[in-house]
Amino acid sequence: MRLQGSLYSSPACGPSHRPSACRFVAHLCGNPAQVDLKMLIQFTVANFKSFREPQTLSMVAAPTLKRLRELNTFTPKVAGHRLPALLRCAAIFGPNAAGKSNLVKALSFVEFMVMRSADLNPDDPLDVQSFRLDETTSSEDSTFEVDFIEGECRFQFGFSANRDRITSEWMICYTSNRPTELYRRQYDHESKQDAYIFGRALEGGRLRKDWAAQSGPKTLFLSRVVQASSEEFQQLRVPYRWFSKRLRIDKPTRLQDRNSYTSQVCETEEGKRKVLEFLNAFDIPVVDIEIQRKKLSLSDDGSPFKAEFLRELKLDSEFTFRDPVFTHLSSAGKPVAFTANDESEGTMNLYHFAAKWIDVIENSFVLVVDELDSSLHPLAVWELIRRLRDSRSEAQLIFTTHDIAVLRSKLLRRDQTFFVSPTQKRESQLYSLMDFKGREEDAFEDRYLQGRYGATPLITR
Repeated sequence: MRLQGSLYSSPACGPSHRPSACRFVAHLCGNPAQVDLKMLIQFTVANFKSFREPQTLSMVAAPTLKRLRELNTFTPKVAGHRLPALLRCAAIFGPNAAGKSNLVKALSFVEFMVMRSADLNPDDPLDVQSFRLDETTSSEDSTFEVDFIEGECRFQFGFSANRDRITSEWMICYTSNRPTELYRRQYDHESKQDAYIFGRALEGGRLRKDWAAQSGPKTLFLSRVVQASSEEFQQLRVPYRWFSKRLRIDKPTRLQDRNSYTSQVCETEEGKRKVLEFLNAFDIPVVDIEIQRKKLSLSDDGSPFKAEFLRELKLDSEFTFRDPVFTHLSSAGKPVAFTANDESEGTMNLYHFAAKWIDVIENSFVLVVDELDSSLHPLAVWELIRRLRDSRSEAQLIFTTHDIAVLRSKLLRRDQTFFVSPTQKRESQLYSLMDFKGREEDAFEDRYLQGRYGATPLITR
C-alpha cells in the first residue's frame, strides 16, 4: 500500500489550499507537546550506491493480514488524519553484497545531512555516491525521501544531491489527509542559483529568504534554519526533532567499545539498574558494573597516532574513555571483577546494545540496525522481537540479517519480511514477502533456501 505523495511530485501550498488549513498546520506544528507520536511510515532511496531505481521500505501493514495484528502492528492516532496500521518490526534478508547495508547507509546519510550539513566544510565533497554501473545514472543525483510522524503531524521530507551540491529539497506536512507544502528548493543549472518556494503555512515571514540565502550549496535549509535560528522557525523544529531525537541508527565503531552509550548510562544508579536487568534477562549473571574513566591526552607521549585520532573525532586536546568493569559472584558468593577483555564477545555485544534498546522501548524511538545477527545470538534476536511485540511501546525495529531462523520463528508476518537482491545489472532491488503468493503457515525458511524468494547467493563449484 502506497500512501499519498510520491518521491518526485507533490502539490504546493498555494491558492488551491484553504487558508484555514494552512493556519492549522502553523498552529499544529508549532506546538510539539500535544501528542508524542514518532513513527517511520516509509523510506525511499533512488540512485544511491547499489540502488538505481527508486526502492521503498514501507512500514505500512498489509490490511489483508490478520495474523498477529495486535502484537505486530499499531495504528497511529493523529488528529484529523486517518492513517493505516504500521509495523512494529521489519527484517531485511539478502546475500552478501546484495545492498542491505546500503539501505541503512542511505538512511544514515539523510540523518547526517539533517544533523551536520550546516557544519560541513564547503570545500569537501558530499559523501553521496550514485549508481556507478550505468553511464547515465553515474552522473545523476541521488534522491532520498522519508515519510514519518512527529507529534501531531505526518511529514514528507526529501532531497536530491550529488557530490558538489544539494539540487532539490522539500518538506510537506499532511493535515486532514491534505498535503501542504511548507517549502521547496530547486537548483537552477542555468542561473546557478537555488530557487525557493515557501508555502503560506510556513512561519518566518521575510526571514525565510534570509535563511535560504545562508543555506550553502551543501547545507539543507532544514538544518540551517533550525540550528541557526532561535524563535523564528519553531515549526521546523518538529520534523528536525524526529531525526535528532527519535531516529536511532546503530553504527558500531571501535571507539564505541571504549565509550559506548551504555557505559555513559551506567554512570547513574538508575541507568545501571536497567542495564543489569537487561543483561540478567539474557542469562548474563552480572551483579554490578563500575565505570572507570581514563583520559586520552595529546600530551601523554606526543604520539602522532593520538593527534590524528583526536583530529578525526574533531576533539581538542583530550578524550575520555569509559571502561566498564563487571562484577560476578564466585561459587563461594564472593565478588570477582572482570574487565571488558575478560568478558565474551557475546556479552559485550549485548552490553553495548543494552542502553540503546532500553531507550528505544521506553521512548518509542525508531531503531535501525545493520546485521543484527552478527552481534547477537539468534535466540537473543528472537527475544528482542518478542519484547518489542509484548511491550506497549510504539517503538519500531528495522534490521538487516542473514539469520533465517527469524523466518522459522514465525514471530514476524509476511509484510514484515523484506529481501534485497541484485539484478543481472547488479542493481539492488528491495521487495516484500507479500509480493509472493502464500499463506502465513507456509515454511518460509525452506522456501527461502530453495530460492523461491530470490535474495540468495549464487554459488558456483
